[in-house]
Amino acid sequence: MLIPGPVSLSPGVRAEMGGPARAHYGEDWAERYRRLASALAGVFRTQGEVFCLFGPGTAGLEACLASALAPGDEILVGVNGLFGERLVAIARALGLRVHVVKAEDRRPVRPEALERAIGEHPRARALAMVHHETSLGLLNPIADLCPIASERGLLTIVDAVSSLGGVRLEMDAWKIDLCVGVSNKCLGGPIGLAPVAVGPRAWEAIDDGRPKAAGWYLNLATWRRFSRQWGSWHPHPTTMPAQALDALAVALEEIGAVGLEAHQARLAAAGARVREGLRELGFELVVADRDASPVTIAAWGLPGMDVDDYLAWLRRERRLRLGGGLGELAGRIFRVGTMGEGARPGVVDAYLNATAEYLERMRRR
Repeated sequence: MLIPGPVSLSPGVRAEMGGPARAHYGEDWAERYRRLASALAGVFRTQGEVFCLFGPGTAGLEACLASALAPGDEILVGVNGLFGERLVAIARALGLRVHVVKAEDRRPVRPEALERAIGEHPRARALAMVHHETSLGLLNPIADLCPIASERGLLTIVDAVSSLGGVRLEMDAWKIDLCVGVSNKCLGGPIGLAPVAVGPRAWEAIDDGRPKAAGWYLNLATWRRFSRQWGSWHPHPTTMPAQALDALAVALEEIGAVGLEAHQARLAAAGARVREGLRELGFELVVADRDASPVTIAAWGLPGMDVDDYLAWLRRERRLRLGGGLGELAGRIFRVGTMGEGARPGVVDAYLNATAEYLERMRRR
């Protein structure tokens, strides 16, 4: 799996997933859940509370927006790709008034654009940003953007779904109030979990007495209530996928064994090798190096190249799955994720060798 998630799992994580069914409650389970939440807080780099929602990253994003904001609230949303547009769609579905902070084509959202938007929309209550825009393989500079918003009194909500664990992230130091990750990307865990980290300013917004857009399950106040009232044996509001949570714990133990920075460096080294190798083969990359993600590489198809045929050939002949282009870029670009087992050097070399073989076959047609 050479896509920006889900990822191929390590043998240890697969073994944990393949064990017997387990209960999602009891003192032993509650202790395992607390250890997992603490380990995730270390990855988020936060002193805040962490909850593991059962669902995709989108569920975590909806929970953050709906729990902290009321219908009719104004929000700034940075957009430079499909997942920024998804944040806009979620916010509008919740009845929020969205003001888009648009980036230049295939470029990050710039601090000056944010400052201009804050000046133009003084009633905005929050900023929502995607950290790692995988539709382009681009990083937004949230370390610069979130402090600006926080200093102006805005709540900061960050989609770190495809960056958590794989790209440097400092939730507390960067003034992030709500942050959402996912288990099945850079953390190397199974599908189905959306860790959500909540800082003190976020709790103030959640508790400000205004009627929020949230219902019951995707409501962080619900998760906090069960954590406090049932924490000794059932620290979450619903049945949870115990094996997936235990498997994520194994993935975090594997990261901890080498260290988070070393883990991130390994993923980045694989990404750098892919970028270098694709350039050597004549491909043009979609995003400039200074703005590029270290763990997702997007490249334009070569002139005359059928990108869909290339992706299908890799799946059929080499059992390698890449990501295609999304939206208007479908059929024009392809995307390579260096996450999970896909970051192993042997996998990267196999991919580049297979691509070279495909291009040679294409030239002989």
